[in-house]
Amino acid sequence: MSSKKASFAISIDLELAWGCWDKTNSEIIRKIITQERPICKKLLQIFDENELPVTWAVVTALLDSNGIMNGKEDQKAWYAPDIVENILKSKVKHLIASHSYGHKEFNSSSREEITEDFEKSRFIFKKNNINTNVFVFPRNQVNHLDILKQFDFKSYRSVDISWYKKVYNYNKYLGKISNIIDKTFPLKTNTIMPSIDSFGLIEIPTSILLIGKNGIRSFVSNFSMFKKIKDGIDLSISKNECFHIWFHPSNFYYQSESQFKLLNKIIDYVNLKREQGAIETKLLDQFS
Repeated sequence: MSSKKASFAISIDLELAWGCWDKTNSEIIRKIITQERPICKKLLQIFDENELPVTWAVVTALLDSNGIMNGKEDQKAWYAPDIVENILKSKVKHLIASHSYGHKEFNSSSREEITEDFEKSRFIFKKNNINTNVFVFPRNQVNHLDILKQFDFKSYRSVDISWYKKVYNYNKYLGKISNIIDKTFPLKTNTIMPSIDSFGLIEIPTSILLIGKNGIRSFVSNFSMFKKIKDGIDLSISKNECFHIWFHPSNFYYQSESQFKLLNKIIDYVNLKREQGAIETKLLDQFS
C-alpha cells in the first residue's frame, strides 16, 4: 500500500482498570480514580488547541451501565462514560476504535470467549450510537483475525516493528531491557506502512510507545525520546510513510508535567511540518 504524503498518527488505549484487571491493587485503583480523568481532559485540551485528531481505542465495558463492576466502591475505575462523552464532544473530531469489551487475553482465550466479547462490545457501542471498523488488540495480542473479519472490522493496529520486539519475542525479560535501551539512546525509529493481511484486513503497525516514567523507565530522558521521535517524523517525510505513536493515559501518571511537555514538543514539531505541507495527520480509519 502506498501513500502520496507522509503522515503522523497517534492512538491511545483507554482502558482504566480493565487494562490491568488481572493484577490490580489498591494503589493502582487509587491512581486510576484520581489521575485518569484529569489526564484525559488535558490530552483533549492539547488536541483541541492544536487541531489534532487522534484515535481513542476504548474498552467498551467502560460504557456498560449494567457492567459487573458498577455499584462498587471503586466504580470510577471501571466505568467511565464521562470520558468517552468528552471525547465525542471534543472540538476536534476524534475516532473511537474498539479495544474489545473486557480486555481479554486474546492469545489464551477460546474462540467462544472472543466471539462473546465481540458481541457484547458491538451491543454496547450500538447502544451508545458509536460505529467503528477499527480494532486495537488488548495487550497487542494480535489473534483471532478471522473473528475480527466476521464482525466487519476493516483494520487493526498491530505491534511495533522495532528491533527490541524481536528480542521480546525471544525472551520477555531481555525484551523489556532492550526496550529501555532503545528509548534511552536515540536509536533509529521505524516509520510504518499499512498492509493488507491474508484476511483482507488493513494491518497498521506502530512506530513507538510513548513510555511512562515509573521505575527504571524514569531514566529515559525527554531529550532522547524527542530526538528519536523527531528523527522518525523526518524519516517518514523522506519516505512518504507514517510515523505512529501510541500510549495509554496511564503513561502520564508519573512525571506528568514532563510527559505533557514532551507531548507538546512533539506536536509543535508536527505542526511545523504540517504548515510546510510536508506531513498530514491521520486517524486509523484513514489508511487504505
